Amino acid sequence: MMFLNSAILAALTLGLLPILIHLLNRQRYKKIDFPTLRFLHELQKQKMRQVRIRQIVLLILRTLAVIFIVLAIARPVVKSSGGLLPGGEARSTAVLVLDRSASMRTETPDGTRFRQVQTRAQEVLNALQDGDEAQIVWADAEPEVFPQQPTTQIGLLRATVVDAQPTLRGGDLVKALQQARAILGNSQNLHKEVYVLSDFSVGAWPEKMPESELLPKDVRLFTLPLDGPDARNLGITWAAVTSRIITPGRAIEVSFTVHNTSGVPAADRIVSVYSGGRRVAQTRVTLAPGESKTQRLKFVPDTPGDQVGYVRIEEADDFPADDQRYFVLRVPARLNVAVAGNDGPARSLTALALNPSTDPGAFILTAVLTPAQLEAEDWSRFDAIVIVDASDFSGVFASRLRKFAEDGKGAFILFGPQADLRACGAWLPALGLPTPSEVWQQESGAVRWQRVDFAHPLFEGLFEEQPASVSPEISKFVRVRSGGAAVEVISVSTGSPFLLESRIGRGRVLMMTGSPDPSWSTLFRSGIFPPLMVRGAAYLSGIGTSGEEYQLTAGVPASLAFPGLPGEERFELRGEQTIVPAVESSAAGFQIKIPALDAPGAYELWHGTRRMTAVAVNIPARESELQPAREDSYQPILGGTRTEVSEQASVEAAILQGRFGRELWKLCLFLALAFLAAEMLVGRVGRREVAVA
Repeated sequence: MMFLNSAILAALTLGLLPILIHLLNRQRYKKIDFPTLRFLHELQKQKMRQVRIRQIVLLILRTLAVIFIVLAIARPVVKSSGGLLPGGEARSTAVLVLDRSASMRTETPDGTRFRQVQTRAQEVLNALQDGDEAQIVWADAEPEVFPQQPTTQIGLLRATVVDAQPTLRGGDLVKALQQARAILGNSQNLHKEVYVLSDFSVGAWPEKMPESELLPKDVRLFTLPLDGPDARNLGITWAAVTSRIITPGRAIEVSFTVHNTSGVPAADRIVSVYSGGRRVAQTRVTLAPGESKTQRLKFVPDTPGDQVGYVRIEEADDFPADDQRYFVLRVPARLNVAVAGNDGPARSLTALALNPSTDPGAFILTAVLTPAQLEAEDWSRFDAIVIVDASDFSGVFASRLRKFAEDGKGAFILFGPQADLRACGAWLPALGLPTPSEVWQQESGAVRWQRVDFAHPLFEGLFEEQPASVSPEISKFVRVRSGGAAVEVISVSTGSPFLLESRIGRGRVLMMTGSPDPSWSTLFRSGIFPPLMVRGAAYLSGIGTSGEEYQLTAGVPASLAFPGLPGEERFELRGEQTIVPAVESSAAGFQIKIPALDAPGAYELWHGTRRMTAVAVNIPARESELQPAREDSYQPILGGTRTEVSEQASVEAAILQGRFGRELWKLCLFLALAFLAAEMLVGRVGRREVAVA
């Protein structure tokens, strides 16, 4: 036997009240014997014996009545299938955990997987008895419950299941079961049941499982897996622009991963890349069961700007939701670059390398300035700053240039004959760069580059094959002291660094210890100098990037960071659905807080009437894993008393098989009333006898 309201059992102490009252009401009299009353005394003894027996009977009846009233409130339950006890059938609280993640869109011979879940959920609801309570937990990445409290209106739940649709989000059965446990923890019913209807695929479980069991032992757990043939699926699980520097007119590289999640091979499947609404590249893939491949395709974008492209498998399969994956491509239309320094060959040759034609419509538009003019300018109009052969700056220059880099932009620093090394040493450490010590000069001949990091983005795509040497002849360069957080990109044969990179916040700073000045090197007439400067400006601007930070996942909240102030106009994310995101300001700029989106596709972020950027949304990559997870990976943490109900088995039979509990509160209440009635009858008989006497 068990009690559903066990805390009420403490009230059983009330059964002592009749006994206490009986003891307090006992009167003791002084005995005085009269000889003439001897016969009456004998008669009184006999009568008092009968009164005492009646009082004991009344005491017992009253005590039992109180005890059984308390037991009725505590709701005792016994397991009995014979129906011999006059108690009531024990009620149940049922929680239906329903998987509606993207993988439930998989096609089967009997419809989608979610259609099968709907059918079996109706079977569960039909098997519930009158008075049973039920509630639905949608096993999303963040579970949703319906309704807010368990309800006996089973028809409402049936209608909700019929009207439901699978999402394009991910799912999490662990969080859903934790939610079910919280619901059942508030239930006072005898039977506590959880029904899990899912494909139990790999994507339905988190990558890291909890260590403790999800359900207590008194919960009956029914798992209803979906039977049927394995799904035939080839999916794109990842796609992105992998070119790290993007400039107009040059080929970019898109990489993608194709995964065969089915148990049959996929041969000669066509995979295409689309940009600007048209197909720009294509390849064929062949994958064994369970195999993944990452491939790369190149194409030249038609137009500048930021846009959403996608990689698509041309042949449909059982799970079309992962046949297409979106990426963001950001091709800068123009870069505004400030070239600041003392008037001389180094400054003019640098500006010429950035814009050889001095065409105002060219990709890079340069503004040639003196150091004083640079400090007077509004830097917000520049995408990058090149400082070459410069002398002294003001005291606030270092902090201003650091803030420029922290906001996602950058600077390229080059030396020259007119550079003041002592003055530069005052502000270069603030940018994470080493302090210059002296100008090194080769007395005879020249030095060359000894080590070049060709894996650096500056050299990406410049050469079909790594050249033996691209070095100019260097007769002078600035030696630097050790220290700082800068990373060496190029070094000369003496072992000294020639090109260094420092990362600051979201931006970067490059420093070349040499100079394009003819008296320092032949860099100005080498073939590497113009592309090095152009790519350096694009690299520092942060505009021509892969845009992977703008690729979001359906069902997962995201945050996009921007420099500056947000302004007064409203932000909107427009696409498959339109939302108004929240905005949070900080010292580093502001962030756009995007809630979990339901629909994958191409989106645009607008600020009033101004389009800010393109945004891509994809289904979770784990949803492509359609095969059931290994049972030993999740069974140990389920808990409860588990029963698996196959599609061929009767759901109702499985449910009723363990439902043989009966509540005895009605019996206890009946007995309490019977004891009270008996007490009234015994008490009335006693009063009648006294009256007759």
